Amino acid sequence: MRVCSFSLLVLALTLVSACTILEPAPIVTVAPASPVPISSLDPLLPTPTDLPYPWQDANPIMSGICFEAAADAAGRVFILRSPEDHIAFYDLADSSGLCRHPVHREPFDFDDGNVLVGLWSQGVGCDAFHEIVEVTRDDAAKIYSIHLHFITQGACSYELVRPFWIGLEELADYDIRVTVE
Repeated sequence: MRVCSFSLLVLALTLVSACTILEPAPIVTVAPASPVPISSLDPLLPTPTDLPYPWQDANPIMSGICFEAAADAAGRVFILRSPEDHIAFYDLADSSGLCRHPVHREPFDFDDGNVLVGLWSQGVGCDAFHEIVEVTRDDAAKIYSIHLHFITQGACSYELVRPFWIGLEELADYDIRVTVE
């Protein structure tokens, strides 16, 4: 009899807890900031880029570069503005002799002023990634600047090489700058 009443009690508590209605979390909205009037006497300053960043992830385009060639190129910034630049880049990797096989070549659409920009960073640890610190675009001076922080984590002794490759739209005539700290 005790087992039966205990089972009924557990069943009753289960049913009561299953019928509990959870209130959804309140939605918090923030009023947009009011526009700040800009005097015609104020200098034109570069403006930070809003999220999400206006570029496409181009890491898959460079995934055919072997580890040895990427490690050799670590620390250099590449700005490819044409299909010819892109082919020359792949030819450079092939002619380095660092890869056992010819690199796999992926196309990129350079039409309409698109630019392929990237680099590899090298470090030691368990994991590594690039953190975007700041992106500025100065249309008056035609400068597009990306500031990255390369972060390694963990006490592993793995040699790591991490890519940061992006496709930028309509910036062929800009001075594109990428810095990594």
